Amino acid sequence: MAFLAVFIMTVIFSSQTVAHIGHFGEYAPAKMFDVRVFDVECALSNETCASQETTHFIEYFSADWCEPCALVSQELDSLNRTDTTIIQHHPSPADMHFFPDSNIRLYETYGFWGVPDVVLNGEGLLVGPSQSNELESTIDNFSREWTGFLELNMTNGLIEWQADDGHVVHVWITKNRPHEYTSIDQPLVVTDHAFANVTNEVFNYTNETNETEMSYHIYNSSLNISTLLDENVTSIVVTLETPGRIPLIRASSLSSQGYDFVDDGPNDFIPEEPKDGGKPDLAIAVFGLLLAAITPAFIMYIQTARKRIAPDNESE
Repeated sequence: MAFLAVFIMTVIFSSQTVAHIGHFGEYAPAKMFDVRVFDVECALSNETCASQETTHFIEYFSADWCEPCALVSQELDSLNRTDTTIIQHHPSPADMHFFPDSNIRLYETYGFWGVPDVVLNGEGLLVGPSQSNELESTIDNFSREWTGFLELNMTNGLIEWQADDGHVVHVWITKNRPHEYTSIDQPLVVTDHAFANVTNEVFNYTNETNETEMSYHIYNSSLNISTLLDENVTSIVVTLETPGRIPLIRASSLSSQGYDFVDDGPNDFIPEEPKDGGKPDLAIAVFGLLLAAITPAFIMYIQTARKRIAPDNESE
């Protein structure tokens, strides 16, 4: 019974902690504002490289042990488009090419619970091999006008930017990683990730007639990724985002055929502060449960003790 009491207390306190602290980070609303890429050859030189725009950005979540992922990989390989940037995440700890930051991207940023998944332009979602068959016809439905970066350049591995939106700059670096079982090349597997919070500077703006003066924000900062660059790098992708859970729209009406491992938790969830007296009320409730749990054991102990005392008195 004492074990039961301890178990009840553990469950109550642990559930309170997880629900209150964990969900704020998981469900805070977020958004992807901009995506840029760098030419790898230029990035490895001593030149100053200007970032390049891309029309579409695909994040593919896969694993070498995942048989259905092979079908999705074929769809992506056949997507012969020069206006599309693709990176491949391996979020599974059971995978030879497991990358912890891809795991965080899977569970915390997008709220997935399995693979394969394809994210289109930070807005659309295709789950499983059947929905991925619609990739070619679906991707243009999620075309976006990327905005946020005013400038984004790199010199000797130092990335510098100016942006008028977003809060976090992510840099995703990919390399070729042969498939663990088939040895087929996978040239766009994410192997490194760096990020930095942008800094906020406020500037005054005066219009041409000098009649109105207003302030506006430009986010200006830098990030050094020189230690992550070598001749094995296949792509360098930079995203501008706000932190938290990015809500996605299901991009296909087809069945996911059992691969629908998506957490549809509220994207605008923000936990309320506990009301006055909330913690004392919880303590009283726990004490009551604890008392109810140990009372039978205490009564049994008293009864056993009395039975032991009675024979001793009779022998005297």
